[in-house]
Amino acid sequence: MKPQDSKDTAAHASQIAESNIENESLESLIARLEQLNAPQKEESTLSQEKLKAIITDLEDDLVTGRWINSYYENIDIRLMPALVEKANSKYPEMNLKLALTAEEFSHALKEVVESDAKSAQFIVNSGSKIHFAVLDYQKVDDKISLIMLEPTTFQNITACKLGIKINQTLQCLQLPPYSFTTAEMDIQRSSSECGMFSLSLAKKLHLESDKLARLHKDNVKGVLCEPNSSLSAEKLDSYLPISLYKHAQGRKRLEQYLKTNPDAEHETVNKKGETLRERFEKNLRTTEGKTVSVSSHQKRLTEYKSLMM
Repeated sequence: MKPQDSKDTAAHASQIAESNIENESLESLIARLEQLNAPQKEESTLSQEKLKAIITDLEDDLVTGRWINSYYENIDIRLMPALVEKANSKYPEMNLKLALTAEEFSHALKEVVESDAKSAQFIVNSGSKIHFAVLDYQKVDDKISLIMLEPTTFQNITACKLGIKINQTLQCLQLPPYSFTTAEMDIQRSSSECGMFSLSLAKKLHLESDKLARLHKDNVKGVLCEPNSSLSAEKLDSYLPISLYKHAQGRKRLEQYLKTNPDAEHETVNKKGETLRERFEKNLRTTEGKTVSVSSHQKRLTEYKSLMM
C-alpha cells in the first residue's frame, strides 16, 4: 500500500513486471484475477524465467537499499492467488481465502459459513486501491467471531475505508449471529508490504489458533472495545502471541509489545533460537536516514522463491 497522495517514481518498478502488465489498470487486473478458477493460472503469466528475474531484482534492492523507495504491491497482487494456493497446500488444514473485492469476500464468507467450518482466514483487498488486510474467523459456541487485523493503523485512509467496506458487506449478508471487530496492529512501516504482512499473519492465525481463543471469546461477548470503534494496538497486544509480531518494522512498536508481554522477552520466534528482539536487530537496515526492519522484504523473497519449487 502506498502512502496517501504518493506516486511511484522509482524507475526500478518497470523492471519487476512486464510492460503490458504494468500498464494494466487496477480495475482490469482485479476483474481478470477474479475470473481465474485456479490461482496458478495467474502465476503462469509470469514464466519461471521472469519470476527468477523478479527475485534477482528484489535481492538487488536489498543490497543497494532501493527497497526503501520501491513499491511492490503491483507484483504482489498478481502473485497473491498463487501464494495463497501455496499456503493452503503447505498447511492442508488451513482454510485461507483470497478476496480481491468486497463482493468476492461476501461469496467466500458464505462458503465458509455454509460449510460449517470452525475456523478460516481471509486476505481481503480494498478493491479500489491495492491494500490488504487479514480476517480471522472462528466459531465460538455456535456464534461467528470475525476479527480484522490491519497491519498499519486506521489513521491510514485506505485501511479505514477497507474496514468500513467489510463491515457494510457483513451487514448486507444474511448471516447467523456474528461479532465483527476491526483491530490495528501498527507493525507496518514501509510503503507496500501490506500483502506480505497479511499473508504472514494469515498463516500464523492458523498455526496459533488455540492461542486466539480468548480474543474471539471476548469478541463474541462484546468486551473487546466500545461499540462502533476499533481495537487499539496497545489493547490488542495483550491478546496476540509473539509470533504475529515477527515482522514488526519499528523498534518502538516492538518495545510496546514486550512491555505488555514481559514473559515474551526470552521466547524464541524461529528455528535459529532467536528472540523477537534479536531477530529484529539482525534485520535492521539504515537507508536515507531511516532505520527499518527488512524482515517483511525478506519474507517476500521467501514467498516468491516458493513459487519456483
